[in-house]
Amino acid sequence: MRGDTVESVHHCAAAVVDKNGTLIASLGSPEHITYSRSSLKPFQVMPTVMRGVPDRFGLKDRHLALMCASHSGEDRHVEVAREILAAIDAREEDLQCGVHVPLHYLYESNGTPPKSAFSPLHNNCSGKHLGMLALARILGCPFEEYLDLDSPVQCLIRERIASMLGTRAADMPSAIDGCSAPNYALPLRALALGFARLAGAAGPKPASDEECHTACTRIVSAMRTYPEMVSGEGRFDLELSRATNARVFSKAGGEAVECAGIPERGWGVAVKVADGSTRAVGPLMVWVLNELGILDKTERDALDQYIAPVLKNHRDLHIGTIRMNGKLVRHTE
Repeated sequence: MRGDTVESVHHCAAAVVDKNGTLIASLGSPEHITYSRSSLKPFQVMPTVMRGVPDRFGLKDRHLALMCASHSGEDRHVEVAREILAAIDAREEDLQCGVHVPLHYLYESNGTPPKSAFSPLHNNCSGKHLGMLALARILGCPFEEYLDLDSPVQCLIRERIASMLGTRAADMPSAIDGCSAPNYALPLRALALGFARLAGAAGPKPASDEECHTACTRIVSAMRTYPEMVSGEGRFDLELSRATNARVFSKAGGEAVECAGIPERGWGVAVKVADGSTRAVGPLMVWVLNELGILDKTERDALDQYIAPVLKNHRDLHIGTIRMNGKLVRHTE
């Protein structure tokens, strides 16, 4: 809204699923297909964990959290990335994620240095790529091939994603992500199921797949213990974790995808803003969590900037707001 008039509209969809695949609630079509982008990172690191990489190389939960991250390139992020790089005996040149100005400059008033001042370690996806390099090291695969769609690294990752999200690898359209890694288009309902299984610390076969269960538990623990590694100051994922004291963990993806896990209920949530507008993502996710009765008053107060967003101009004048206009449809609980 600008003043009292609608200026722009962001069409949204959401799916809420339990770890058994039961649809709890939805907004729009829960079958809406979108590229998962960085929301997929907790699943992309699963084969790395299941093959024993953390123990083999002496990596801790902060390192694992960074492997799940879209970090801001803050000093603490780059330091942990360097620790992983040294542990797996890799070089910066082995990373194929590319270089961009760190995201933390978007949330600071300081001037932005030129892109040439940074390295691949500053890339928001460097942790994910380090996890893939570590898996390549364990598998004995050439580093230069770790992003190839049919490499052993990506084949293991693709099969684990399909297993966790309740689909077949052959049914997941693939394309190249912003960081040059393979990415997959999936229904929101499948993404929500994956996060529900993470939240429930159980894989698709919790009675028999103990290895998967252990990996889920360790990944979620790392994300909840080190949310500052998964995101960065001033960003939604970190603010949601702090506001809820990690009762809810979440992972953003490019083009306005956001997923969350709610361990106390074993639920997963996946949302998408159709036009890719990131300004609508936080308000949408908080609205869904609030409609589900997840947030208490203290948490709602801490997240007020997303519940009742205020839009300001360059003179800091209040010029409008963002409002949710929809209904979360309940299916079952």
